[in-house]
This record gives sequence, C-alpha cells and structure tokens, in this order.
Amino acid sequence: MRHVYYAAAIFLLVVGSASAQSSSVQPTYAPDSSQSTVQQAEKPDAEARLDALERKLEQLENRVNAALPASGVAAAGPTADRLEALHNKLQLLEKSAVLEGPTTTAGRNTFSITSPDKTFRLRIGGHLQLDSKTFADNGGHLLTDAFNIRRARPIFEGSLGKYVDFRFMPDFGNGQSSVYDAYADLKIEPYLVVRGGKFKTPLGLEVLQNDADRTFIENGLPSDLLPNRDEGFQLYGNIVHRLNYQVAVVNGAPDGANIDGATHDGKDVVGRVFATPFAPSGSRLLKGLGFGVAASSGQQNEGAVLPTFKSSAGQAVFFAYGTKTVAAFADGRRVTYTPQLYYYAGPFGLMAEYADSNQRVAATINGSTISHDIDNHAWQVAGSWVLTGEQKSYKSLVPRKGLESADNRGIGAWELVARYTELNVDQTAFAAGFADPTKSARAARAWTAGINWYMNYFTKLQFEYDQTHFEQGAVAGNRPTEKAFDVRMQIAF
Repeated sequence: MRHVYYAAAIFLLVVGSASAQSSSVQPTYAPDSSQSTVQQAEKPDAEARLDALERKLEQLENRVNAALPASGVAAAGPTADRLEALHNKLQLLEKSAVLEGPTTTAGRNTFSITSPDKTFRLRIGGHLQLDSKTFADNGGHLLTDAFNIRRARPIFEGSLGKYVDFRFMPDFGNGQSSVYDAYADLKIEPYLVVRGGKFKTPLGLEVLQNDADRTFIENGLPSDLLPNRDEGFQLYGNIVHRLNYQVAVVNGAPDGANIDGATHDGKDVVGRVFATPFAPSGSRLLKGLGFGVAASSGQQNEGAVLPTFKSSAGQAVFFAYGTKTVAAFADGRRVTYTPQLYYYAGPFGLMAEYADSNQRVAATINGSTISHDIDNHAWQVAGSWVLTGEQKSYKSLVPRKGLESADNRGIGAWELVARYTELNVDQTAFAAGFADPTKSARAARAWTAGINWYMNYFTKLQFEYDQTHFEQGAVAGNRPTEKAFDVRMQIAF
C-alpha cells in the first residue's frame, strides 16, 4: 500500500511541476493585454495545485510514519522554493520506502524475529520431555516406577550482527534448575569460529547430537565415560563441507557430568575431527557416511570429582568409587579417546562409537597412599529403520505427512530402533580396593528395542524395552537384571 501512496505523490508532483513551469515561462514576444490576463489567472491555479500537493504529501508522511527531518515544506514562499522542498521531501520518502520492518516467523523454523538486513536475529524455542519408566524384577534395588519431566528447556539463540551468534539454554527438568548452554560464537570464517562459555565437550558422537534429535530415549553406555558439558573456549570450523574440527580448553568435567565452574586447578585439552567426505557430492550410497576420532587429556588433581556410572534405561548408579572405609580420589592425568562413526542411507541409520577413559586414582589404605591408572571402556552399536520411508539422518526425522489439519492428514513417521551397548570397569579398581564389588558392578551390558512415532515436526512419542545385565555388584553374585519399559513424549520447537 505504501508504494501506491508513493506513486500517487510522484504523479501529483509531476502534474504540479508541469503546471507551475507553464505559468512561469516568459514568451519571446511582447504579450498583448489578453495574454497577460490569462497568465494572471493561471498563477493562482498553480498556487492552488501546489497547496493541494503539499497537503497530500503531508498526509502521505503521516500515513507511512517515515522518520524524516523536522524541517517541513513552508506554507508560503516562492513557488520554485516550495517545489524544491517538495522534491527533497519526496526523495526522503522514496528512501524510506526501501526500508522494511523486522520479519517475524512462526512455524517449522520456530518463532524468530529477524532484522531487514538479516544480520540480527532472535529465535525462541523450547524442549520438553515427559518420561514414564516402569521396572520389573529389580530385586529391591529401589527403582521406582514413575513419571518424570526429564528435560524442560527454554532456548534463546540468534545473531548479533554478521560475526556474533549466541545461545542460552537453561534446564528445569528432574526437579532441578541449571544452565546447560550459555555461549557466544565469533564467526571469523566458516572454517574458523571461536566459542566461549558453557557448551558440550566435543568428544562423544551421541553426546554432541542435539538432545531432541536422538534416536533413543537415553544415551548408550559410552556417554558414561565422556564429559557432557563444560566451560571454556573452543575453536572449530567446517572445511569445504567435508571435514569438521574442534579444539577446546575446558575446566575438566568428570566423566558423564555437566558442571558449573572449576572444581580443581587442572584443565583439559580436547580435540576432535569428523569427516563426511561424500556429503557434498559423490555416490548416493556414501553421502550419509561420517567418521572421526576425538581425544582429551588433562590433569585431575585435588578437588576433581571421580565419576559414577549409570544404567541407560533406569539411570540407576551401578558403579561408584569408594568403600565404607576407603575414600578414593583423582590423583593425576586423565586421558580419553573415542573413535566414532555413523552411516545413513534412505530410511536406514547406523551409529557406532567406542570410548576409553584412563584415570589416575588414589586412596589411603591402612595409612599408606596408593595410586593406579584405572582404564574403563565402553561401546555401542545402534541401528534404525524408518518404516514410512523418510530420510534418516544425524538430525531429527521429518515426517512427510504429520497429524495435522484435515486437508493434510497423515500418519506421521514410524521408526524401528535397536541397540546393544556395554561398559567394562577396570578390574584394578576392585583389586586395589578403590571400589566395593558388593555394591558396584564390574560390567554392564544392555540391549534396547523400540519404536518411535514422529507425529509431526514438533512432537515425538517413543516406546522402548531395555534389559541391562550386570556382572557382580551384589553381596552374592550379580546385581539383578534391570528390565525397563520406557515411554517418552517429546515436544521440541
């Protein structure tokens, strides 16, 4: 509608200018008395047209609410001066016409506000997971059937100009509140980005996956040996869409943990490279192949917290350092490495990773301090098949037709999933007296089968059955097998 106003103003200005010019042209011959009378009659008519044009332009200014200089067109003065003022003001209006307001988007890309030049952006999202866990035959290990808000996370992220991005994500799940992501990125080039704040430690393949995009309700056992989130600085980038790298210096969170602040003086250095050599082009069967390796090293000295290991489905602690009489503590360098791979082709998906964490642990036993390197390792292989034929990838599955309005109704996307994972604790931890074999298991081996229903782009239902078998961990024999039926309703936008 603004453009209609501008076109009308330009048309009126042209008509008014032509009329004014015709009245001011001096003839090359001596006029007679009748011609002089006509010119005097035309002059008031031009003045009236100019007055009308000024009024219309003032109305146009008010309607478009343009930010123009305070000096307006004079109400009186020579016709040429008034025309010049009108011309200048019209130019300012034309410039304001190209300025668009911010763009507001609501839909698949969530709620966002973007500046006209696309350099400033605020996106508001959210992530809610409601879980139901039902256990059977757990031998009195106090695993309670329960509903639980696993994650409740508002998400604020965006861009502050061309070179700076940010993300802030607290979490209010599990009856607690904490900050999970709080960082800013300085984007120098696509292959050179500097991140500072709190972020995911760049180690595990499944850990680095967006929580809402994961195929299974809980992570596999390798995640017990890999820090979750930490604070520090990271350098990362993407090289020609084929190689991603990350290098970080962080406080050194315990295995499987998310921490705020440093608990000890040592720092971890973390590095990761992940290649997708066929992603931009190449064989269709190989475009979904990605593989890489990550490693970290750091001093875990006095104050560092030793990890505990939890089962996948029940999230129950099955291993912890220390006994009734011995308190174990970190006493040296921790080295972690993890090779990793995924492969996606059409509806098929595969993820595999291995994690090894070598930690120097010490304890004072009978008045003497002893220390050993404790080497724990875990691995998993997970597969999936989308029954409705959608493309599977590292990111969340997008159904072709979700449960929407009547004119676009579908059945969503359905996916079968299966996984085997295990974790083995170094036997030295028990032999040296750092852990109690009657309470902590030497190994956990779990398999999972389930089905996921992606109702639409935002909503997912997951149904899984999981069994975890333990080696030792009880006063006599093995800790009872953990059998769990899990259901999750997820909303992510």
